[in-house]
Amino acid sequence: MRKILIILTASLFLLSFLQNGYSLDWIRVYPQIVKIAPGEEIIIKIYVGEEIKNQYVRLTILQVPVWLNYSLSLREGRTPYISYLALRVPIDAPTGNYTLTLGLLRGMTTLEQENITLTVSPRFNTPILYFTNYTCLSIVTTGEKMPLNLSFNYVVFGEARVRVRILLDEQPETMIELKLSGNGSIPMYRQITAPSEPKDVIVTSLIEYFDPTNNTWIISDSKTCKVTVTPIPTIVKIVVVGLPSNVKVSVQALILPEGSVLERVISSGGEHNIVLSIHQPSTIFVIIEDEITLSNKTKYIAENNLREIFVEPGWTITLQFSYSTFYLVSTRVEPNEEILNIIEEDEWVERGGSFSTNAPRIFESISRKYVLSGIDVNGETFNDFLVLKVQAPYTITYKYHEYSKMIIDSEVKVPDTVSSRKIYLDSLLRYVDESVGEYWVEKGRIVNIPFREYVLNNVRFVPSNFESSLKAELEDDYVVVVVDKPGYIKLYYDAEVKLDVIVSYSSIKTLRREDWVPIGTSYKLHLGSLLSPSSVGERIELGSLRSDLTYEFIKDNETIIFMVDSPGEIEVRLDRYFIVRVFTVSLSGAKYPLCLGPPSLTGWSSNEDFDEIWVPEKTTLVCYFPERIDYEDISILFVKGLVGEIEYDTPGLKSFYVDRPLTIRMQYDLIEYFQLKGNTERGVFIGEGLYPKGAKVAWRVEPPEYLCEGLLGFLGFKFKAVNPYGVEDILGDKIVEVTWVLAPSVESPMIQLLQLVSVFIASYIGLIYHKMWKIKFREAIQGDGDIES
Repeated sequence: MRKILIILTASLFLLSFLQNGYSLDWIRVYPQIVKIAPGEEIIIKIYVGEEIKNQYVRLTILQVPVWLNYSLSLREGRTPYISYLALRVPIDAPTGNYTLTLGLLRGMTTLEQENITLTVSPRFNTPILYFTNYTCLSIVTTGEKMPLNLSFNYVVFGEARVRVRILLDEQPETMIELKLSGNGSIPMYRQITAPSEPKDVIVTSLIEYFDPTNNTWIISDSKTCKVTVTPIPTIVKIVVVGLPSNVKVSVQALILPEGSVLERVISSGGEHNIVLSIHQPSTIFVIIEDEITLSNKTKYIAENNLREIFVEPGWTITLQFSYSTFYLVSTRVEPNEEILNIIEEDEWVERGGSFSTNAPRIFESISRKYVLSGIDVNGETFNDFLVLKVQAPYTITYKYHEYSKMIIDSEVKVPDTVSSRKIYLDSLLRYVDESVGEYWVEKGRIVNIPFREYVLNNVRFVPSNFESSLKAELEDDYVVVVVDKPGYIKLYYDAEVKLDVIVSYSSIKTLRREDWVPIGTSYKLHLGSLLSPSSVGERIELGSLRSDLTYEFIKDNETIIFMVDSPGEIEVRLDRYFIVRVFTVSLSGAKYPLCLGPPSLTGWSSNEDFDEIWVPEKTTLVCYFPERIDYEDISILFVKGLVGEIEYDTPGLKSFYVDRPLTIRMQYDLIEYFQLKGNTERGVFIGEGLYPKGAKVAWRVEPPEYLCEGLLGFLGFKFKAVNPYGVEDILGDKIVEVTWVLAPSVESPMIQLLQLVSVFIASYIGLIYHKMWKIKFREAIQGDGDIES
């Protein structure tokens, strides 16, 4: 029985649970409270069955004002879903608060009801209110009146209630309420009393308007300021002198017995108040900034920066602090080198004080030296030390000229074969080379170091090359060095020694020449080069040789090789020979010109065109030049005799010395003769004979014509030469052929008779022809007359 009762109770409970939807919210409305004005519309969002799914329900309006227009976007459906309720309030709707009731049904069962509060009220236009010139003091004393400027502007649509409130630390202090309409400005000033105790208070000023739609005051503008309320001040006036105007100075005040410390920053010039809040007699230590630096070259130092004073509350005491001006005197050096920097310093000197310039005149290290050249004081240069009266900052620059050590050395380069002579040669070179040594040269200067030949004790030093740690180049006889740092230059020389060569030749004269030869080398003396200038056709033979040098004679090359290790002298005796060539003309076994010398001169050699012989220098030769040589059909005529460059215009014997190679020849005219002959059958050929080549010869035949004999002669015929005369160019033997022809003679009587008979016959024929022409002419005239009649 009991179990049945429990089951029945559970069934009823489950049925109730199912009918009521598990006691869950079926409807959620947003917004649930609606404020609206007549003529406006609003849409309310309805959430149906958010927590219950797949339940078919229907949404309905259970209660609504009769004048309210509404519509639902979705009335029924399966959960969950959203429906929108649109409300429109007519323009003439009554104002007031109303309730709308929504119901959710499942079948005939109401699952849930939800109310919406609707407030209909006229539209309220928010006024515009704002402060214009709000002012508030930041510091006041206890009990002092604090003025506030609360003036504001307004723009009100219709009519509005407005109030101005003043809060002191969030507590109401003053309130003023107004009714305003339209627009304009309200000047408003109020004074409030500061608290009686020192503290910081917050003053808040508010402009508010009343919103009738929700019966609340709304803040339109607000201003807040912090006011420090201080006790009645005790003033310490600080006066600072000796500083430029508007210089910031730090001041500290230690108040005893309170133990409080005040810090202030004041400006120089005029009085500056330090307000103290003390409630009992006190001892105050005032400390002002000890040192003020306005620039890196000027600073000010307080003469007495600590003062002790006794004050009582409300007193005013004046303290004056004085500053002295100090200027920075900076000592600098040029150039900026480490060795010079030890004298650089900065010293502060009181205005009007004295400062003496002083610095070492010379600094010297192993490779550099600095010499004081001048003192620059703020751009003005002085040559000596001075005492300055300090009226401004000074920069004193000690200017030094930098000198670099330049080492010049020289060395002789010699072959290993004469290395034992190097020490001696180096000492000679250093003796004559005045540039060797150590020098201090101003930095940046260009130095010309002589690099030329030197001669001493028959030794000549010739520049070879150089090496240097500095920038250097060779120009003419100098090495041009740019001394921009310490360094060295080493000059290398080649050593040459003088050899005096004495040449005697042919016992005639002595030639002396000097040759400079690099020491340690071999000196070759070619015999042919000793007599300068040597010429073709000259031969040198060594007679004798004397020298203190070691030598070797190579006969095949006619060369003497000397080993040169010191200056020396060479004596050579030479024999010189010249070639004499005689170009001859040979006729019948004889040669011309004919040249002879002394009996010792032998060894003529004959060639096709000339004879030649080597003749010792200064030998006398005699040559014969004939005037004419005739031989058969040739004649040779003397024109000129040539002995070297000498010309002889006359024939005969010529004598001369042989002092150079000679060519002897004779210029002559060679005349050849040729035979001219004539070949003729009649007459005599005149002009026949021997004539020189190239001659023009006239010839003729005498007589040029002959009368024929017999009948032909009777008839007047003659034999006549076709070429009875002429001129021939003689270029060789020549025969002239004379041709004869038979021709009549006009002087013959028979010829003359034949001429007369011919004339008679011609005249007779002409007469007969004339008569016949006349007869024909008359007949022709008569015939023409008959025709006309």
